[in-house]
Amino acid sequence: MAARDIYVPPQRIGIRALDASEAAHANSLARSAIAAFELDGYTVADLVRHSNVTARLVSATGPTLALRLRRGPSVDSRTELAWLSAVRQGTGVRVLEPYAEEFDRNTRTVAHRDGTPVECSLFLWADGRPLAADLTRLNYCELGRMTAQLHEFAASWQPAPGLKPLVWDRTMYYAGTRLVITDPRYAEFVPARHARAVESVIAEADAELGRLTRAPDRMFLHGNIEMWNVLSTGPGELRLLDFEDVMVGPPVLDVAITLFYGRERPDYTALAEAYEAGYRSVRPWPVRDSRQLALLTAARAAMLLNHALLTEPDRQSVTDRLLPLILGAAR
Repeated sequence: MAARDIYVPPQRIGIRALDASEAAHANSLARSAIAAFELDGYTVADLVRHSNVTARLVSATGPTLALRLRRGPSVDSRTELAWLSAVRQGTGVRVLEPYAEEFDRNTRTVAHRDGTPVECSLFLWADGRPLAADLTRLNYCELGRMTAQLHEFAASWQPAPGLKPLVWDRTMYYAGTRLVITDPRYAEFVPARHARAVESVIAEADAELGRLTRAPDRMFLHGNIEMWNVLSTGPGELRLLDFEDVMVGPPVLDVAITLFYGRERPDYTALAEAYEAGYRSVRPWPVRDSRQLALLTAARAAMLLNHALLTEPDRQSVTDRLLPLILGAAR
């Protein structure tokens, strides 16, 4: 399938390939990590940039590995590994496999060229293609079933003390972030009349998120089940990746995050219906009503647009696709 046939969500517009300097430095970091892990005989085959940089490591004698390089992790890595290991052992859901179950064997730290630490985590390489390249009703039905299986397990799982998942209690829930969409500096992208509507929507969304933090059905959640964090290995055969956004909250949050992706697509209704049917085949649908889903979708879109305005060179393209999802929830 050609790259142009793969659906690219708005927040991935700015994700680009590494330039020569970045690639050289990432290769250097990967080689340092290989030495730190004592992976004799392994070399870097290629590098991929998503939210982090991942190196594919190959060896003539060992399994192919994925080495994730990240700075300033949003979630404590021990929490990520504990949740991933619990899901692997307690469910039939196909997920990414860590290199080792023990944290101290699965994670190392090396130094970036500016001296800051880079966290290096190892996983077994998973073949397949992104679900974004294979968006069918069958696959979305399976995605819904997979999500419900995770929630069914999490509802009774007892996490060990000391874990530190995220809490989606407001639109800008990542530490150290604040809402800038309505700042006059960005009026070129979000004019004043739209900024007022965004403020109103986010205020209502934040109130809903605050209520959900007190919901009785809170549990561990994946936190980012989206079409680029799922691999398709055949019709109705999916593997879930990227557990680094693990959060605690009611299951509607996971559902809302998943259904945010692709909402602009012409086949969205069919995919969403298939996802709901798959979920309902395992457990009751957790969405209260369409208003709740619209508000949570708007909150997700606002968080991603906010990040794009602060960091992306092509702010207009991202705004053109995300702003309507926020304004669509305005009363």
